[in-house]
Amino acid sequence: MYAVYISCYFLFVFFGFGALFPMLGLHYEAMGLSGGQIGMLMSVAPVVAILVQPLWGMICDRTQKPKEVLTLATLLTGVVALLFLFTEWYLMLIVIVALLSFFQSAIVPVSDSLAMNYVKQHGGEYGSLRLWGAVGFAVSVWVSGVMIELTSTRIIFYIFAGVLVVAAWFATRMPEEGQSLQVDIRSGLAKLVKLPAYVAFLVCTFLIFGTMNANNFYFSLYYLSIGGTVAGAGLVFLLAAGSEAPFMKIAGKMMRRYGVMSLLIVAAVLSGARWLVFYFEPSTWVVLAVSILQGISIGFFIPCAVHLVRELAPDDVKVTAMSIYASVGNGLGTMFCTFVGGWIYEYFSIAHTYLFFAAATLVGVGLLILIRVKWFDEQSGIS
Repeated sequence: MYAVYISCYFLFVFFGFGALFPMLGLHYEAMGLSGGQIGMLMSVAPVVAILVQPLWGMICDRTQKPKEVLTLATLLTGVVALLFLFTEWYLMLIVIVALLSFFQSAIVPVSDSLAMNYVKQHGGEYGSLRLWGAVGFAVSVWVSGVMIELTSTRIIFYIFAGVLVVAAWFATRMPEEGQSLQVDIRSGLAKLVKLPAYVAFLVCTFLIFGTMNANNFYFSLYYLSIGGTVAGAGLVFLLAAGSEAPFMKIAGKMMRRYGVMSLLIVAAVLSGARWLVFYFEPSTWVVLAVSILQGISIGFFIPCAVHLVRELAPDDVKVTAMSIYASVGNGLGTMFCTFVGGWIYEYFSIAHTYLFFAAATLVGVGLLILIRVKWFDEQSGIS
């Protein structure tokens, strides 16, 4: 029964994420904010996440009550989102985004910890539980797009708050046990910086995964700029995010058959190709058609990246290596690509933002090839 509660938690939490974050740029634009201001607002969250995620780990370790921490963080994340409805003052928006990110930063690592520990204790597959998050995200972007067209962008805050309250209830039903989230960054980092392949892959993650995450913030703005509708943007997100699940499911088999580095390079190349197509501002039908490239690129990149980090890191610092990898990709890379993308959007165009995404991804592909040729042996790991 716990598996059902965990799956439902992922479903509702990511339903909320899908309703809010991909559409937040539309809300900011409706308020009259510039591209630079939008980029700044969207880059606040990754910075806060980098700073406070270790704090949440220490809180869980100290209290030994990860389920209660998760419940409170989920509930407060939903409540804080409602504050967006009461102000249009730019500085206050920065404060609200930072506060929202403070509580939201606990959700993914703590829920992942509970889910992975449950699987370890009782068997099963983590992917089978986490899969419902991808489903919730995909469906919710489409639903929120339709609701925005029927009402206004303000509806996304009500949807987000409502489903996170439901998710908080499911958090109370999750199993008690949770593994430690605290890692020794300082001592582990000294070892990891001596591994050139690991450092190079961090740069790859910074560039490639940073653009993947930044796309979630800018795509709705891009889609409207080429003549699409908000509901249409939601439909593209539905197909793109929804297509990730089957590729994640077969990623392990594909890695064993073709090798982790080969699959990573294919995923990155397809991601960059998608950004390049966007730069030429094709019809909405072409954008819809290439949406499946997101499923292939993200569906392969995430599990392959986790596998590669574990291959590259020594046994005694694997947890630290994973923590740094997550901070670089989801934190620093997302912040950089979101901020620079917003600046380019303001002074050039949203199409040029995607040209920047393509160029950054191309550099990442080059580094992946370097890792493959110079340091990585597909048969035995690091050479």
